[in-house]
Amino acid sequence: MRSAAMSLSPSLFSVGLTFQCPQCNFTVIKNGSWFQVVSHYRCDGCGREIRITYPDKIAIFQKHAHLATPPREHGRDV
Repeated sequence: MRSAAMSLSPSLFSVGLTFQCPQCNFTVIKNGSWFQVVSHYRCDGCGREIRITYPDKIAIFQKHAHLATPPREHGRDV
């Protein structure tokens, strides 16, 4: 059976995505490619080391799915 779970879509890698620090609610805006590779960062709001888990990343990408550009079909005339 196929899962309906969202992946870390490459169509969001160059899009600014937002994440709020769970400690102080400071908002960070980074490209999706940053979220793909980061596992933790230092919050500019409270200075704490914040861990971003894979489930956190999935939630971030799902929240911004409406910003994804559809994949282009190669070899098709429109």
